[in-house]
Amino acid sequence: MTELGEVKAARIIMQFFRPAHAPNFAADYSTNIQKIKLKIMKKALILLFVSLVSMPAVFAQSKREQKMQAAIDALMTTQFVQKYKEYKELVELTGSDFKAISPNYDKMEVDRIRFNYESSRAAFDKILSGVKKDLLDKTTRGYIAENADRYTQFVASELEMAMNNYQESVIYKINLLTGQQTVGFGITDLKLILDLVFDVVGVISSINKELERMSEEYLDANFTNLLKIRSWDELGMAPAAGQMNTSSN
Repeated sequence: MTELGEVKAARIIMQFFRPAHAPNFAADYSTNIQKIKLKIMKKALILLFVSLVSMPAVFAQSKREQKMQAAIDALMTTQFVQKYKEYKELVELTGSDFKAISPNYDKMEVDRIRFNYESSRAAFDKILSGVKKDLLDKTTRGYIAENADRYTQFVASELEMAMNNYQESVIYKINLLTGQQTVGFGITDLKLILDLVFDVVGVISSINKELERMSEEYLDANFTNLLKIRSWDELGMAPAAGQMNTSSN
């Protein structure tokens, strides 16, 4: 018998004696691969379906945020807001400087100045809260657009009272106690920012459509909270994360 014949004979004998239930590893491996491929395809289809379903919502959310941010940018770049931020920082710096040396003075007098500082801060914050409420209210925005002069006078009047109160109850008291000449708001400073109120009122009217979809949370995080004066307890502390760079907007 030739060598080729012997190989064929050996194969025939092996097939004859192989048990009927002997495992077919090649076939099992192929089947497993097919199952894995099917699972991967199913997961891919599910992910594709989810992404297609959620895409309109994500796109709508993105468009809404774009409109809200456009409104924020328009407000934050006004001369009024830029000047208000300068005055806010001046108030905080003055309070922080006095707080650092306050242990050298009578505690009762220091507590009185601290109380006055907090009262002044509350007055400024009340103005911001009022403006925020007006920005979010469609009816009020309509009133502002039709009565810009009246609204300007109202905001300017509130701001003038807050600044004068701060000057008299905080700056004057600090100077009286320390004998120093701490700088506060002068007549020129007051007139300058009051003249700029009309500027921001005009912007409010021009971004009415963008403000229609504004959320209170977004307005607080990107506008109102950035302009709020820090409390007495916060003076001398590192600014919060959201206030690290108030000029980015």
